[in-house]
Amino acid sequence: MRRPRPTEESRARAARITQALADLLPDAPLPASPSEATSTGRCAARGGDCPGCGEPLVATAVRHGVEFDTCGGCGGIWLDAGELEALTSGLDPSPGAGAQNEADLRARVPAPASRESDVRYRECPRCREVMNRRNFGTISGVIVDECRHHGLFLDAGELEEVEAFLRAGGRAVGEAARARAAARSMPPAPPQLEAPRSVRQEVVAETAVDLLWNLLFR
Repeated sequence: MRRPRPTEESRARAARITQALADLLPDAPLPASPSEATSTGRCAARGGDCPGCGEPLVATAVRHGVEFDTCGGCGGIWLDAGELEALTSGLDPSPGAGAQNEADLRARVPAPASRESDVRYRECPRCREVMNRRNFGTISGVIVDECRHHGLFLDAGELEEVEAFLRAGGRAVGEAARARAAARSMPPAPPQLEAPRSVRQEVVAETAVDLLWNLLFR
């Protein structure tokens, strides 16, 4: 099948369509969205200010393939999302070797002393949003400052306390404590309403009488 030859009118129509499409396109490429930036690499640079004292965070140590951002002022550590799990993987004891309950756990690892006289909510060094305070492992007593998007901050000495907690079997004991707390928070099941026996008997008797009456007289 032979293609028709373009005419002056068809060329003019094609030129108008091309110009209209060009007017709809931006002059410069659009910047990558945060999700696209995250998929190609970290959207936030390392470093930033220490959530504890405001001094600069500096990448100074690598352990198990994890690079620490540490503060030279207070000794705090910033770990990006997933890095604490990478650091502490493999610390749990073998089954049966760890603490069996909270009393056993505390006999092995005393609860850490509080480092703060007042509760303080700190800012994430990556996004500047206020972080949540979380009791690591539910019962460890180590209060970490956590940004749900970027990572968490540990005061000086808290990483060692987290590791000791896990080596003693604290993860399993904490999960059991969390399950008990969840069970206590569940509302009790509503009582099953049941008519008294005498009432049920009267209802059955009335139904039988009505049935007999209908058969005999209707």
